[in-house]
Amino acid sequence: MQFVGQGSRRYEALDGLRGLAAVGVLLYHLGGWTYRPWLMAHGYLAVDFFFCLSGFVLAHAYGDRRIGWLGFMRARLTRVWPLIGLSMLAGALVMIGHRNAILECLVMGLLVLPRIWVADEDSFSPLFPLNPPAWSLFLELLAGALWFPVRRLSTLWLVLVIIVSGGLLIGIGYGMGGVQTGWDRATYWIGVIRTIFPFALGWACYRIQPYLRASLPAWLLALILFAVLATPPLLYTATFDLVCVAVVFPLIVLLGHRDPAGRAATVFRLSGEVSYPLYALHWVTWELLLRSFRALGGKGYPLGFVAGAAVLIVLAAWAMLKLYDLPVRRWLAGRWNAGRDHQAPGQGVSGRSL
Repeated sequence: MQFVGQGSRRYEALDGLRGLAAVGVLLYHLGGWTYRPWLMAHGYLAVDFFFCLSGFVLAHAYGDRRIGWLGFMRARLTRVWPLIGLSMLAGALVMIGHRNAILECLVMGLLVLPRIWVADEDSFSPLFPLNPPAWSLFLELLAGALWFPVRRLSTLWLVLVIIVSGGLLIGIGYGMGGVQTGWDRATYWIGVIRTIFPFALGWACYRIQPYLRASLPAWLLALILFAVLATPPLLYTATFDLVCVAVVFPLIVLLGHRDPAGRAATVFRLSGEVSYPLYALHWVTWELLLRSFRALGGKGYPLGFVAGAAVLIVLAAWAMLKLYDLPVRRWLAGRWNAGRDHQAPGQGVSGRSL
């Protein structure tokens, strides 16, 4: 997702950091799936970084735009739904024969509806069984839908939202030993709090940044983010998590308005472009690769296979971006624009999607 606002300003550094965070999530999950907990041990915090970035980018792109709520949601769904839909269809193919109520899971997944009220034997089952990482995509959509009507909220009320949601998250963090929660049926309500706090901080960062001239080079911000995500397991995980969410990530967003130049700019641009496909599709791509490996007689999770799978997952995400996601989004945007062109003057909505 490129950060495009009322003018032509792009935040290439922050966009590239989103890609680094997506790689952090991939490596964290690979560590968990292959019994290597040391691999990007705090990669789950990348989700909180995503939430903070979302608060910033939505305020930047839509804070003052003349567009209605339906137009806003149309733009958001045009941006995120094609890959959500693809991931759910692929997940259904992977899970056929391994899970009950596959059709129900598919329909709810395509509608981006979490399985909150559906009775399962396991209350800790994923909200989206056909693509577990989609829980955070749903919460980002929900946060945006709730944010848009109040996007011009006074700074005083915004501070109050931050204080209340931050206080709740502190209690949750110390009560549960960290913020790594919210993705299952038993803790989905915690996921809402986990989303609101960093999202509101990102929103506040957008309001603060015009008054802040300080910035850091993109490579240094990338190094800081990588160091956070790669930090080994700690004794005081809750404190570390909360400091990262409440302090480190907002500072990265605030100081990330110096765009890289030269080859670094190309790297950051490519990183930003592949970030969403990588996050949306990494689980199902891993499952397909693992099943292929098993069909060929592979045993366990050898390091060579895991490393090769990581590379293939990134390449597959890039291929899906170019061959599927971008064409489908262009087609959907064209359909929406064609519909607006046939409306009476004054009934349409203006503005471009992210």
